[in-house]
Amino acid sequence: GLCALPSFSSGYIMTLAVEVMIAGVFASGINLLTGYTGLVSLGQAMFLGFGGYGIAIGTVLLGWPLWVSAPVTLVVVAVIAAAIGAICTRTRGVEFLLITLAFSQMFYGAMIKLRWTNGSDGMTGIPRPDLSWLGVSGDNPTVFYYYVLAVAVLALLMLWRIVTSPFGSILVGIRENERRMMSMGYAVANYKIGSFALAAVICAVAGILQSQYTYFVNPDAMSWQMSGEGVLMVIIGGANVILGPFVGAAVFVVVKQALSMITEEYNLFFGIFFMLVVAFFRGGVLGAITTLIGKRR
Repeated sequence: GLCALPSFSSGYIMTLAVEVMIAGVFASGINLLTGYTGLVSLGQAMFLGFGGYGIAIGTVLLGWPLWVSAPVTLVVVAVIAAAIGAICTRTRGVEFLLITLAFSQMFYGAMIKLRWTNGSDGMTGIPRPDLSWLGVSGDNPTVFYYYVLAVAVLALLMLWRIVTSPFGSILVGIRENERRMMSMGYAVANYKIGSFALAAVICAVAGILQSQYTYFVNPDAMSWQMSGEGVLMVIIGGANVILGPFVGAAVFVVVKQALSMITEEYNLFFGIFFMLVVAFFRGGVLGAITTLIGKRR
């Protein structure tokens, strides 16, 4: 259905679909950390920003080709995330949430002050992939749609492989009973750092896609509000489910767009909608659908 979407939809629908897929990748990174490891973070947007700024610095400032800038960015993000994770994962609960928020705001403030990245004005001219060897242009909306779809599918497959592996089972064990996992001999601290770094890399992939989509990146991509929106997508769609963040992203983007066309006070009504989802859809929209199907069976 997603592959056939451009053949029967308008440009506006394709734009919404691209935004949903990018948001879904971002929320999937948060879901790995929050839904599967049990670590609620309000700082994952800093890695979204790192992804965008990474390829902007590589391609615009250093003149590297995109196929070099993107992998280098993801490796650097993984190293930075492992260092930050080693500090943050020493805490848990509200303390973990607050320390990730503090790191995010620290980097957000740094990006506003840095002049070589144009401060609060951000960086423009970020290139889309060069697909001339296929006879197409990445600037074409349809081609870029398929590019984002391919990356989203690869990210989804990677996440599925992670959560269905023994490593993923250990993450779930840490979420359910961390002390028991420690008593069984698992190096819980290392697994939590690994989860933190993997989640950061996935969020950075979303940041790369977002900056290519808009040809632009600025410090707002690293704000705590962006992290909060990612957490909302996970809650709406359903945590602990691979497709949950994508469902949550679709609901979030579509409902917000629909409300914004009806009223200027759309945030108020979206807040009411979110409260209704939390109150009546235990486990999110996807969790409620799964439960309903199970009952009918």
